[in-house]
Amino acid sequence: MPLAKRSSATLPLVTVLLAHLATIGFLPPTPVAAAAQAAEDREEALRAAARDGDLAAIQRLIEGGVTIDAGDRWGKTALSFAAGEGHLEAVRWLLAHGADPSARESFFGGSVLDAALMEGHLEIAEELLRAGADQRAMAIAQAARRGRIELARAAVEAGPVTVSEKERLAGQLGGRGGEWAALLERLATVPDPPPPSYTAEQLARFAGEFEGWDNDALVTVEAKGGRLWLRLPGEDAVALRVAGDQEFEGEGRELVVEFFGRAGTVEGLSVMRPGAPPVTLRRSVADPVADAARRVRAAAAEVAPARRTVNWPGFRGDNGRGIGDGDPAPVAWDLATGEGVAWSVDLPGLANSSPVVWGDRVFVTTAVAAGGSKPLQTGLTGAGTEVEEATEHRWLVLAFDKRTGARLWETEVGRGLPLTRRHFKATQANSTPATDGERLVVVFPTAGLAALDLDGRLLWKHELGGLNAGGFNDPTLQWGYASSPLIWRDRVIVQVDIHDGPYLAAWRLDTGRLLWKTERSEVAPSWSTPALWETPAGPQVVTNASLIHGYDPTDGEELWSLGPSSVQVVSMPVVGDEVVYVGAGYPPAKPIYAVEPEISGDVRVEPGAAHPALRWSQDRGGAYMPTPLLYRGLLYVVHHNGRLVAYEAETGDAVYKARFSKAGTFTNSPIAANGRIYTGTEEGLLYVLEAGPEYRELAIHDFGEPLMATPAISEGLLLVRTPSKLWALGSLPAQ
Repeated sequence: MPLAKRSSATLPLVTVLLAHLATIGFLPPTPVAAAAQAAEDREEALRAAARDGDLAAIQRLIEGGVTIDAGDRWGKTALSFAAGEGHLEAVRWLLAHGADPSARESFFGGSVLDAALMEGHLEIAEELLRAGADQRAMAIAQAARRGRIELARAAVEAGPVTVSEKERLAGQLGGRGGEWAALLERLATVPDPPPPSYTAEQLARFAGEFEGWDNDALVTVEAKGGRLWLRLPGEDAVALRVAGDQEFEGEGRELVVEFFGRAGTVEGLSVMRPGAPPVTLRRSVADPVADAARRVRAAAAEVAPARRTVNWPGFRGDNGRGIGDGDPAPVAWDLATGEGVAWSVDLPGLANSSPVVWGDRVFVTTAVAAGGSKPLQTGLTGAGTEVEEATEHRWLVLAFDKRTGARLWETEVGRGLPLTRRHFKATQANSTPATDGERLVVVFPTAGLAALDLDGRLLWKHELGGLNAGGFNDPTLQWGYASSPLIWRDRVIVQVDIHDGPYLAAWRLDTGRLLWKTERSEVAPSWSTPALWETPAGPQVVTNASLIHGYDPTDGEELWSLGPSSVQVVSMPVVGDEVVYVGAGYPPAKPIYAVEPEISGDVRVEPGAAHPALRWSQDRGGAYMPTPLLYRGLLYVVHHNGRLVAYEAETGDAVYKARFSKAGTFTNSPIAANGRIYTGTEEGLLYVLEAGPEYRELAIHDFGEPLMATPAISEGLLLVRTPSKLWALGSLPAQ
């Protein structure tokens, strides 16, 4: 079972060789390395004990020498985990033994007090304040909103706030009498600290264009003359002076601008004026280049006729490309009257997996919970709420006749209680099947990896466990697995980026025998599907995650890595004629990379800057959820909040950016067929666009249910899955 060999251009060869031999077990780790790993393991054990409220384990680890404020990668400590989970006795013990009540993690900037208040653990918040936690003004404001006088009293008794904080509290509590007024009167103050001093380079971080989250509002910030200038629509530029950390103000505080962002980045700003609600905008992602549309239009005139697309063998079809050319593609239909609808069938259970097609058969997967599943929740939200369904599930594969919709067979792959929870937008069957025309491969959490023949007979199966993929910053978060299998020659390759030991592995298609398994310990959980990239040097499997990688599909050897990227990744790589396009839309980096086939070794770049391994890159153009679509010379990037940007694939120049007319939250990925682009929203709208250098909507169809699954297309027949139905739209050519 070969493990990946990492390339290095900086370490001496003997160091690399010794490290590799230790990794695969031919040499023991050095004493220093072993001690460092043991220390990290003990620190993680402390944080896990705090998450679980295991006071005995916490005491044992601290008394054994573990540093009480040891943080994870982003600085989140045991006290923060205990506070967020509501473990009062653990919080009290940690505080009594010196834990810092004001510790902050560096990704969201959240404090221990934030963790407690976010989850409503007000008694813990009071304990933290009594122990000296800062943010006392914030705690008083929260107490007022919640009607919790005890929390406000603890904050007042804990210490002073600044003069300006007390002034703001007076405005927020205005009109409240009784004990609230008395507490405000008692609240001690200290002078405001001097504002920070920013260098010209630091000010430049705030400069740029900022656009409305779901509208076309545009604000420009310039850095010149040692200060920032803000230009609002239709107004002259206003000079801003520094008022606080990432806070700026106009003359007389008639205008206040606060910048925000995760992981030390600037993602957006809020503009506040007296008597008006705050206006929040996000950093703009692209500026169209004037000549790009002309170049794309000229190239489009040379598009050759496409062969008919009969098979749609995996997620987004052939190698995830999402293209189904060759037959007329539907634009108009009416779900209510049945006009333009070839057929529809009811589907059991709940799943976000997409349909696949081989020949005259359509295959889907689902998870059927005894008593039914809790419905999906949708909408533009960053919440990570989990759904636990402690009822028996049956994991099914179903086959339908492509022409009639008749159900041909149903096979149960497994049944039992789910081993992991799911995100409220996810299901227990998120992964799309893959087929080579002889075998159909499916993967489920709990039920495992399995291969069937196209008549539904189970050929082999492997248990893979609960496949716990969740938030990068908390191993207890369980959001559901979603990566889909990739078939290459005689094997199926699966990307398993989970909390407990991520890996990439290959199994023989015919027998299910494990061929290789490559550990991916440096990546965070992801939900991306791998792609196959044919390069002059040979085939590669490209994976997208918190680090992007290329592997040899024959033995799993790691060939290269690329960063930085997002710490949470969903979209899959998109393979072009020469380069592969990889992007992501979550901090700390939101890049798009057009990767050259000559890439090798460990490559770290500055997104947006030139690099020999890249044809081009964008520093903040990547999308969080949908996979981009490469079609007829354009790379279409659909953003979660309803913004579409089309880039010239060869140069990376933006051709246009537009907003979908009826907005929506976009999670599924766009596909294309015969000059049409199809992309759906969580709210149930399916947009039909005209492909090309100008944005044009041809139709909008309301399915009345979330469109989480990506559509499929075969011989012009569009297959759309909703939580309850499979729709076949358009028509097939005559037999």
